[in-house]
Amino acid sequence: MTSLSGWTLDTQHHTPCLFKSWTLPSFDAAVAQFNQIAQLAQAQDHHPEVLSSYTQLQVRIWTHDVRGLTDKDFKLARSIDNIT
Repeated sequence: MTSLSGWTLDTQHHTPCLFKSWTLPSFDAAVAQFNQIAQLAQAQDHHPEVLSSYTQLQVRIWTHDVRGLTDKDFKLARSIDNIT
């Protein structure tokens, strides 16, 4: 967790996950960031939960197969940090 910027460990759901949220300056900015995250996820074949509401963006990452966190989750979170 120490290598990530602004992520928290969300344990309120049935599966622990990495969580991060943003407030972007506009709807267009939120959509652009959503699309960048989607491209990273596709390239890494690891697909997070991404929620968008106007200028708000939230991401939750976990490995579905193990119902928890793996190196893949931290790798994707670091990649997202590099573009935000």
